[in-house]
Amino acid sequence: MNLKPSDLPLLVSLDMLLEERNVTRAASKLHVSQPALSAQLARLRRLFKDPLLVPSETGRGMVPTPKAEEMATALRDALSQLGALGDPSDTFDPSTDGATFRIGGSFSAIGTFAKPLIAALHAWRNSDLRITFRTGCEIADVLARFENGEVDILLAPNEQIPSSLKMRPLMADEFVMLQRKGHPRGTSPVTLDEYCSLGHLVISDSGRTTGLMDDRLKEIGRSRDVLVSAPVGDSIGPILNATDLVCTLPQSMVEAVGPGVEAYAIPFDMPDMSLAMAWHSRLDKQPAHRWLRDELIRVSRTLHPTRHVEPQKSLLPMIIDRVRDGYH
Repeated sequence: MNLKPSDLPLLVSLDMLLEERNVTRAASKLHVSQPALSAQLARLRRLFKDPLLVPSETGRGMVPTPKAEEMATALRDALSQLGALGDPSDTFDPSTDGATFRIGGSFSAIGTFAKPLIAALHAWRNSDLRITFRTGCEIADVLARFENGEVDILLAPNEQIPSSLKMRPLMADEFVMLQRKGHPRGTSPVTLDEYCSLGHLVISDSGRTTGLMDDRLKEIGRSRDVLVSAPVGDSIGPILNATDLVCTLPQSMVEAVGPGVEAYAIPFDMPDMSLAMAWHSRLDKQPAHRWLRDELIRVSRTLHPTRHVEPQKSLLPMIIDRVRDGYH
């Protein structure tokens, strides 16, 4: 294939089509008409001798062919490098420049950072700054997600990040136990026997009924009774308020659970959840990506929670200021 300089604008259109997988949306973002973009797609198909994108069997949008999927990462990298050449200052201005940031991680990690990060981007009042969140990213396939452009930043516990990725610690957070107000257990500090005898709710996209707490309890010769595994973090508050179940979460995520719940220190030693951000080396020097990392660091400094301490002279529950969902 002989790619001419006049064909380069077609590659920009192809990159947007592969991202949106919808001609109408891609045309809107490229500020061209839908017929004009359809004509460009026809030229691209002739150029690459491949359909590139075909209508989805569901009738919604388009699906890339295997050849298009293979090209996607190389195309995105090439356009990114060309964009950097056009910016001699090698900087990113969030007030005027456009970017789409793709952040993956567990529901708990995304829940902790989503609201303040969205607020930080919104403060620039730049409609070309976009952000997408992908929960349930399994560590086993995260490298492939980086390489095909599905994820720009991964938020995960330090120890779960593959050694091949670059990494920067963000925060450490202790775990607390949540129960509804008026829970029959009462408001005294939680004992180990109580913790193990209570019915527990865990949050898991895969439906698993064990987690970090169960591993730690096994080490000290104990176990707990997990009765419910829920896939969506937003369900924590309603479930706790409607039942006598309890849920163990990082303290920084309690606020997201909503009203009607109280937090208590867990009755056994448990290492803090250490959360970090990770990224692929190919993105290390990209100006927009560097800016995003700086924003995540800045946001993390506002999220460090106050250590949870049980009252010394009162049995009233400690009210936790901050929280959000996910680890158990």
